[in-house]
Amino acid sequence: MRSTVLPVIQQQVSLLDPPTLARICRYHLGFIDEHGDPSVGGDGKLTRASLMTAVADGVGLRPEDIQSPAAAVELLHNATLLHDDIADTDELRRGRPAAWKVFGVSLAIHAGNALQALGLRIVVDDSGPGHHPIAGSFAKAVALVHAGQARELTLRPGTGSGIAAYEQMVMEKASALLEFSLVAPALRAGRPENVLAALRDAARHLGIALQISNDVEDIWGDPAVTGKPIRGDIKRRNLTFPVLAALASDGPAGGRLNLLWNAEGTTPAHLQALADLIEEAGGRHTAEGLSGRHLDSAVQALGRAALTPAATTELTTLFDRIVNRAA
Repeated sequence: MRSTVLPVIQQQVSLLDPPTLARICRYHLGFIDEHGDPSVGGDGKLTRASLMTAVADGVGLRPEDIQSPAAAVELLHNATLLHDDIADTDELRRGRPAAWKVFGVSLAIHAGNALQALGLRIVVDDSGPGHHPIAGSFAKAVALVHAGQARELTLRPGTGSGIAAYEQMVMEKASALLEFSLVAPALRAGRPENVLAALRDAARHLGIALQISNDVEDIWGDPAVTGKPIRGDIKRRNLTFPVLAALASDGPAGGRLNLLWNAEGTTPAHLQALADLIEEAGGRHTAEGLSGRHLDSAVQALGRAALTPAATTELTTLFDRIVNRAA
């Protein structure tokens, strides 16, 4: 998929007007460095396009048949990353300065908007089979992503309620893009509703598993793997799943965490103490267990999608790699 989708993305992004937007988007996508010189190796994993290709193979399509929606979903995903970096004040993306640090917040916001608009145009201009339901599915994904991004900023702790709001946010922000990636090829192939329902279910569980895994990784992961500094979420006091689970616990560690969480410290020692209390209160264990169960549920749903055995095997491997960053 990389060989067929990347040229489409590169060509379309290079035509953005004004050229300043094209430059920011090309930098964010890893095609050039901050000076405008060609860059190699920073263009991401094209995870959603890879999922789409595997499903396409499983329903009898060629990669070329879903090239346009695959490019569009990668553009929309990268639009969310541009905006997330700004909202979270993350200074690094894929191991180098985030676009807003290089070009400024205002231009980076417009660059994200431009990527989203470009994705929409690609989907609308695509006239292949299933055009209308695919375009409708993409528009739904755009709306859900924005709803999820807004909901994330209004999360509040609380036994049950905070976790329920978190799951709703993840289904909007993360699962929506994965749903489009899995469902678009089936729509193009004219597959029946039971297949679409199974793929939607797989995407919902995969999105939750992925987001919880990312939350764990932010606190206890390796920056060399993530390309971002460790503990950025707890430094900003973002209510990720391990934090919500720990704050909702009944033990003394949860009580101490609540006090320390509301303090304003952001030193490495303070963040380490927060991470230790989250783990002591069971936040890490609960998060890792729930992520694993959602991954299992995603694989089970995939088995109901009536794809070819080879595609099902490939997607199962991709699901595990996406959630666990397997080699």
